[in-house]
This record gives sequence, C-alpha cells and structure tokens, in this order.
Amino acid sequence: MLVQETLKSEWVTLLDHAIGRAATSRTPVLVSASKEISAFAPLELLRRAAALSVERAYWAQADNSLTLVGIGSAYAMDLVEPSRFRQAASGWRDLLAHALYGDPRVLPGVGPLLMGGFAFDPHRPSTALWTGFPAGRLVLPKLLFTRTRDSFWLTRNLVVHADSDLEIEPFLLSALLSEIIEDDSPKSSSASFTGGPSHIQAREPVPAHVWQGIVADAVQTIRRGELEKVVVARALELQATQPFDPVSALEYFSANAPGTYQFAFAHDQTCFLGATPEQLVHVRDGQLRTMGVAGSVPRGETPREDKQFGDELLASAKDRSEQEIVVRGMKQVLGDTCAELDISDTPALLKLRSIQHLVTRFQGTLANGYTVLDLVERLHPTPAVGGLPRTEALQWLAEHENLDRGWYAGAVGWIDQNFEGEFAVAIRSALLQQNRATIFAGCGIVADSDPAREYAESALKMKPMLAALNAP
Repeated sequence: MLVQETLKSEWVTLLDHAIGRAATSRTPVLVSASKEISAFAPLELLRRAAALSVERAYWAQADNSLTLVGIGSAYAMDLVEPSRFRQAASGWRDLLAHALYGDPRVLPGVGPLLMGGFAFDPHRPSTALWTGFPAGRLVLPKLLFTRTRDSFWLTRNLVVHADSDLEIEPFLLSALLSEIIEDDSPKSSSASFTGGPSHIQAREPVPAHVWQGIVADAVQTIRRGELEKVVVARALELQATQPFDPVSALEYFSANAPGTYQFAFAHDQTCFLGATPEQLVHVRDGQLRTMGVAGSVPRGETPREDKQFGDELLASAKDRSEQEIVVRGMKQVLGDTCAELDISDTPALLKLRSIQHLVTRFQGTLANGYTVLDLVERLHPTPAVGGLPRTEALQWLAEHENLDRGWYAGAVGWIDQNFEGEFAVAIRSALLQQNRATIFAGCGIVADSDPAREYAESALKMKPMLAALNAP
C-alpha cells in the first residue's frame, strides 16, 4: 500500500529524529508530515471516522475552496480560563517551538493546525448539556484530510515524548489510514450515529409566551437607555426514536445551504454542527476579512417577491439601525489591530436559501504581530450575537435569557502554524446527542422590536436545521 510504505519510510525517520530532539530538549516534539494524495469524499471520510475515533472535526469554507476533516487527537487543549485565547496561543506556540516537519511547503489548511471552538460566554455556569465542550477546546488531529479547489492532502501529526514507543505508533496510524481510505467496506460502531429518525417530538424548554416576555423586558431595558442592543436566543429540543445522523445533516447542508460555513465537532456520542452564514474572521498573508450581519427576512417564492422582501429589509429603519450598531461595534474593536481597514459604505443583501440578511464587509491589513486568535478575542462576541455595550449585554443575558448557550453563537474554526486561519460565528446550529437534538436561534433586539415578530424570525432561522434533521 502506498500510504503504508510512506509511513514506514520518511515518517519513521522523522519519528527517530523527534525522539532525539525530545530527549535533548526534555519537551514533547510535534512531528507533522503532509503529502498530496488521491481524491476523497470528505463527508464519507467523516462517516467512517465515527467508527474509529471519538474525536472528529469537519470544516467547509463558505466559498467551497477548502474542506477539512480531522480524525483523532494528537494534542488537545481544554481552555477553561477567561483568558482562554491567550492560553490557546501560548500552548500552541510552545508546541510549535520544537516541531519537525516532513514537508516545508505551506498551503492554507495543510500541515499542523488546530480545529475547534470557543463557548459564547465563559463566565456563564455550564450545564450537563454541554459536557465535553468547555469554554474552549482546540484539537490537533492525528490525521487531517484537506481538500482545496484543485488538490487533496493528508497531514499526519504526532506528539513524541522521549519515551514514546515507536514500535506501535506508526503502525497504528497505518492501520487507521487503511481503514479510512483503502478499505471500501462499510463501517459501523456504537460510536457512530446511524439511520434517520422515524419519529420526532419537539419541545420548547422556554414556552413561546415566556420567551416573548423576555424579549419585551429587553425592549424596555433598551428604551431606558441601559443597552443599545441585545441578542436574545432560544432553544428547541427534539427527541427521536432513532439516533440523529450528523453526516446526513451535513450532506443536506452541502446540497441546500450554499454560501454557508459548514462545521461539525464531535466528541464521542455528542456532535455540535451547523451551517452558518456569518464569518467571524479570516486571516491569510497578513490580510483580514470579516463581516457584520443583522436583520432577517425570508426569501421570496418568485424573483419579484424576493426583490420586494430584500428592498423592504434595505429600507427598514429598525434593521438598518441594528446593522449600524453591529458595524460600529466591530469597527471599534478592529481599529487598533489594522494598519488599514476598508469598510463597505452601505449594507448589501446576503441571500441564503431560505433567508436574507443585511451584511457589511470589512477588509484590512493587520498591524505587526496580531494573529487570528487576537482578532477572535477582540471580535467575539460581536454585537450581532451578543449586544452593545458588550459587557452590559452579556450580563443582561446571563441574568435573563434562561439558556445555556454553550458553543452556540461562539467561535468555531481553525488556526495553522502561522497563527492564521478562519473562524465563523456558530449560529444556525444544533447539538446532537444520539436520539436528542437541541436547536438554537437568536434575534437582535432594539428599541422598536416586536416580541411576536422576533419569535417568528427565530422560527424562520431554525427551519434549515429542522430540515437537515428531517424534523417536522
């Protein structure tokens, strides 16, 4: 087998060097080797991986230029402190300091990188719902499969200690690769989600009238001048007679949700996934891109109706005010990180399959030394998912929202060895736990928000996930 022969030659040589370096430096040594391989189907890899590893990750960029599938864990950081972004940067920098690479070429999404995410608010008490998803978790996959527009890559990662057993590790990786790539037989395991639900019951943990009361309280708080905007979220719980299948949901999004960031982070029997339209930040070659999103209306059933809805959104004083708050908040936090920052003059329409939003796009040149993690720390949570002023909005939500958001509306994505990468805002998302699913949606509340209309908007935002889970 070509993959196995590669492992037995250059990979084992790298590991031998790593053992010596680990003994000399008395620190763990990261070994990472990348190789261009034949074409693969990312979601099929992800499905097979469930039978082989408790740790899986998936990322598909909104423009379909990059897809990542991470399998296993060579190294993981559970970040539980409020300083989680700096903790992540420090841990990643320390691991990279003694790394050995099998291929010096650097391509976006190829080579050693961390995949994972951060909770919406690390100060909120966590419930059992989000077990395995702490305030932050970043994983270096043992096997990383990368699909670009015109190539396919495999990166193998291993953290070597001075006493590592090199008689075992290379051949464990070889067997894992053989199972995933070279064996076409179907795989199944208790760790995998199989089959589609035959019957689903839905329940609102916070009844509609109670949630609308929370929104009404938010409106009064804003009218008193205590907040400019706050984003109130709600959940919908689904109980099925069979386990939900995260890969089937991702297949639905791949076919029906163009222009979205599609992601999944699975730990054993639990998977957090979604198809979000909202980029948090992209950094490549010192250039950043981000966007501010607010306002929502449905897509029309005809081109004329669709244009009418879009024109109404563009002309809506309430939605334009909400968008201005988002843009102003983002501009404030980005100002000192960029040598240059360009912001689109007026909002445009971000048209998705079933919904459209106002969007303002940012592009900039980073000042020296800033990384993608620095930008995530400054931007998250944006006024589009939290509110403004940020601290006061988060405090109000912690006291009134009655919801454990966990990673919903948090930041998910990846960071490479150059501290560049991309993160998205984890909205339009759900947490799957075998036969149980929890769907989340939120609405931006301003002074003239109407609680009943906000509830209807939240239901509209849940529709794609309900369809992906084959739920009524």
